[in-house]
Amino acid sequence: MPRIIVDENIPRDAKEWLSKKGFDLISVSQTHLKSAKDHVIAEYAAKNNLTIITLDKHFSQIYRMLKKDQITVIIISANPATPANIIQTLDVAQGKIDLKAVKGKLVIISKKKIRIVT
Repeated sequence: MPRIIVDENIPRDAKEWLSKKGFDLISVSQTHLKSAKDHVIAEYAAKNNLTIITLDKHFSQIYRMLKKDQITVIIISANPATPANIIQTLDVAQGKIDLKAVKGKLVIISKKKIRIVT
């Protein structure tokens, strides 16, 4: 299973849920990237073959402009972005997304749909 770097905007409860589901996580706040710009996080993810999970839609621009096919970005679109809504969104998507199959792609997930951008 691919390693995942979890952006700082993902709540602790959602990180714990991902860990309990068996995902191999590293948090941005656990690295030297704490408070780093998004493009620096994207470069780190590309260099270290990490999938990014974030609430930050700005990562879609970084994916398209800088790192297309070099990184995998999963953007969680949960409204409102409460821990419970984020976990519900992840739960819906978990059974529908094969992380190996979306390598190098931008994935936008919500409770109602999953959009994969190549």
